[in-house]
Amino acid sequence: MSSFLAPKAPIVFVPGLFGSMSDQIIPGTGDWGFGFARTAYEPFIRLLGKMGYPLNEQLFVAFYDWRRQIDISAERFLLPAIERAKQTTGSPYVNLICHSMGGLVARAYVQSEFYQNDVDQLLIFATPNAGSPVAYSYWAGGKLPRSVSAKRNVVELYMNVYLAYLEQSIPFHRIQAIHRHFPSLLDLTPSAAYGDYLLEKNQGVEAFVPYGQMVVKNQYMDYLNATMGIIAARNIRVTLVAGIGHETIHYLRTVPSLSPDKWVDGRVVGSINSDAGDGSVMANSVFALEGERYYVEATHLEILYRSEPLLRQLLE
Repeated sequence: MSSFLAPKAPIVFVPGLFGSMSDQIIPGTGDWGFGFARTAYEPFIRLLGKMGYPLNEQLFVAFYDWRRQIDISAERFLLPAIERAKQTTGSPYVNLICHSMGGLVARAYVQSEFYQNDVDQLLIFATPNAGSPVAYSYWAGGKLPRSVSAKRNVVELYMNVYLAYLEQSIPFHRIQAIHRHFPSLLDLTPSAAYGDYLLEKNQGVEAFVPYGQMVVKNQYMDYLNATMGIIAARNIRVTLVAGIGHETIHYLRTVPSLSPDKWVDGRVVGSINSDAGDGSVMANSVFALEGERYYVEATHLEILYRSEPLLRQLLE
């Protein structure tokens, strides 16, 4: 749809993994808010307010239960948030500003059968549109081994804190707890679009494990990427912003696993890193989706406020 139809479309902001918190996720944390990520997101909300989008008037936050599969979050959380924005402002359209996993939730909505023809722009920041190898390490092994040499970051801190909490539900069975209570983590693992990413060393020889032969496959992201053309068909303008200049895990080094239910495609023992990413997501993964592409030298969390000039240009 053309932007002239909605000169002041409200914004719905979709935060990333760990960017929503409430009693639904961890009892005792209260009503919906940014939780762990408040120090990253609250300044950005204030920035948007200064740009003419006051919270709950022209700016709305789509909090969601990031443990659930991405398509469920899109229907149960994002869709109602968009409806609230439209009802409050009277606008038939919204602009979605999405960070990290939030971009996948937004894609799940705009590519779905329940899409309401109400999104003008889709602005995606640091979203792993082809997945992230780090997610394999957590899904298959329950941790990111210390031998992996990328610099530790705040997202990893959030992950370790939450997984320690989650393990209390099934003591000494972290993998089972993750698979039962955190299924969306599988939706973040690399898809076919990422390419082969496990470099296995077996009897002194290193070779990539073919994605098609792996047990851990991101079938939902494979589906989203196979059907991404529907976004353009629905006349939604897509802008992709990737962070670069920070050491990011590109490939994982593995060895064969001796466990039948842990590290099923290889035990992670190291990584090959690149500065063509934001410390969490490789730029090529962000750009696996079709759209206008921009690079920003920033970390995974810095990218939002470091993109202020671009945001002003896109939203004017």
